[in-house]
Amino acid sequence: MELFSLSSILLLLMLSFTSPILSISDQPLLISSVVHDEKESCPYTVIVTTSCFSPDLSRDQITLALGDADGNKVVAPRLDEPLTGGGGFEKCSSDTFQVKGQCLDTICSLYIYRSGPDGWIPETVEIYEEGSKSVKFDFNKNVPDNTWYGHNYCNNTGLPPPSPGFPPFSPTVPPPHPPHFPPPKPSIPPPPPHAPPSAASGLGGGESLVVASAAILIALAAVVV
Repeated sequence: MELFSLSSILLLLMLSFTSPILSISDQPLLISSVVHDEKESCPYTVIVTTSCFSPDLSRDQITLALGDADGNKVVAPRLDEPLTGGGGFEKCSSDTFQVKGQCLDTICSLYIYRSGPDGWIPETVEIYEEGSKSVKFDFNKNVPDNTWYGHNYCNNTGLPPPSPGFPPFSPTVPPPHPPHFPPPKPSIPPPPPHAPPSAASGLGGGESLVVASAAILIALAAVVV
């Protein structure tokens, strides 16, 4: 009886030590699966060259959307703090930005979203992706305000631009107030028109002259007599 109880105690002790070892050995498998499911992130170097026809210094807020033929996109909202360049998108100058996002295949589309009062004009946008050739998009024309505008050189010609219902930020310049219509009434009424002269007033001067002349003739005749 004592031997049986001693063997039972030893068996329980062995099980208590082996079960934690099994749970620890399973843990690395769970960690590796979590790491595998994480999305990769890739860096992109974007060189924005401002046209010489652009204003001297622009306060416009600029957002870029890069895309590949599979419909994947990387959106870089409100480009600021360039790696090189003075910032502010000065005319005849280039600003270099670092953008991070999901890893794309060959970049074949680029859209610009501009919001601001200055009317910034881009000349070119060149994108460098690690392990791929650089891609350059030519503009050198006005970009509409608060609208996605750009180029799509992907094989999938049906690839749409970024959704217009998802602007990266609210417009900074409100639309102007509509003009007042109809125009307000003048505060001072116009003067009344002049009354036409009456017939009596028009003839009064002539009749008075005739009467005066007749009186003079009568007086002269009386003197002569």
